[in-house]
Amino acid sequence: MTVSKAKSFRNVIYTSLAKGTTLVCITVTSSIVARNLNPSDYGVVGFAGIIIGFLSHFGDIGVGTAAIRRPTIDRNSLETAFTLKVFLSIGAFVAAYLFAPFAHHFFQHPATANVIRVLAFDFLVTVIGFMSMVTLTREQNYRALVIPGVIGTVVRSIIAITLIFHGWKYWAVVAADVGANLANSIGNQLIRRIPLRFHFDWPDADEYLRFGAPLLGSGILIFLLFNLDNLLVGSAMGSTQLGYYALAFTWGSFICGLLYDTVNNALLPAFSAIQHDAAAMRRWYLKTVDLVAFVSVVANATLLANAHFFLVTFLGKGSNKWVPATLALQILCVYGIVRTTIEPVGNCIMALGRTRALLHANVLAGSIELALLLLVIRTGRIELVAAVVLFAYSTQAVVYIPFIQRHLGIGIKDLAVQLWPLAPALLGGYAVASLLPSWLGSSLPTLAVRALVTALAVALIHGLCTRFRCFQEARTMIFQNLARAQA
Repeated sequence: MTVSKAKSFRNVIYTSLAKGTTLVCITVTSSIVARNLNPSDYGVVGFAGIIIGFLSHFGDIGVGTAAIRRPTIDRNSLETAFTLKVFLSIGAFVAAYLFAPFAHHFFQHPATANVIRVLAFDFLVTVIGFMSMVTLTREQNYRALVIPGVIGTVVRSIIAITLIFHGWKYWAVVAADVGANLANSIGNQLIRRIPLRFHFDWPDADEYLRFGAPLLGSGILIFLLFNLDNLLVGSAMGSTQLGYYALAFTWGSFICGLLYDTVNNALLPAFSAIQHDAAAMRRWYLKTVDLVAFVSVVANATLLANAHFFLVTFLGKGSNKWVPATLALQILCVYGIVRTTIEPVGNCIMALGRTRALLHANVLAGSIELALLLLVIRTGRIELVAAVVLFAYSTQAVVYIPFIQRHLGIGIKDLAVQLWPLAPALLGGYAVASLLPSWLGSSLPTLAVRALVTALAVALIHGLCTRFRCFQEARTMIFQNLARAQA
């Protein structure tokens, strides 16, 4: 594989366009879902998603990532990866069905078992487009990959909104999830038609499993890191409190998922291609951190500063239904910024094949989170749970900072140069929002104005602190690609 700055930038643009569509669809759909579901119903979908998310790590164990990062891959190697994926997915599907009858011991809601059973079909439908996805990703053909992503998002929105209005409640969300994954997989296969054939070559399988084994352990710990809070809140505090917390976590970490899919996934093959060029990887890593940090602080500072109005006007349809989630949402907005700035190192680690670093970081964070959650869960306060999640996730820096110092030559001073503007931008945006009149946010149009003013203030403060380097870099890349297109 080869990589160029312009090509990687175009890949980010393609995925950004797709995620822009995704953002619009998810925002509209989430608003309608939140307005029509009560916190308890929201909680049952969240709990079932936790179980499926846990089993999904056993349904892949990094086989796809291992195939993507290989310098070369032939037909037999690709089919071996597909065969492993099929067997692992079937295993995860069966495990979900076996666990479903016991779900009520952890979460008291009569529909939990059936929701898990239906969501388990996600494991089976995702194998359809596996080989096509791996091939397109290795080629860095994100122009093609965005199409099934958009199709899946649109299908999800159509199914969810239609069924919500027909009174399906949480089943609308469940059906939409399975339908979207099926549409995405079929879309991948239609764009790059690859016959679904089984083949097993032990040396290739051994390579995939050796690469994926540490990722499995790390993935499980990441799952616990991201979901142990939800699991304990649902088990100890009930479905209503889980509904509040799940909603706060969903929106507080929304920008993380968006940027991970948009930037980090597009750059994984790029990092893999330059894995033997430490200087190039260093430049790419710092630029990536700078970009995602800017986007995350603008988005999450705006949400943090206007959390009450967002919950009442946008999600609550003028009611106070979601107000108890306010403080937890604000804390998790800060978590979202921290997580966004930490996640890019994962691409470097996987590209270098040193996946044990991910395992060590997540063992540390997971252990701290578990210990602290067991203390605060008894208080019944979801905002304390949110604070624990923020602190525990941040401790991963203890592992990652020495790693990038050794392998990329990036010191604490280099990181500080990239990240220090986040603090004044966040505080400045909050101060500006607090000065706005309370009536500015009582309706959807005025809430949009309030958010726009806050976001502009955050972007301006960050730009002044950095001499607008993000804008200058983006401007340079845009003009370079326009010149390339005209040539």
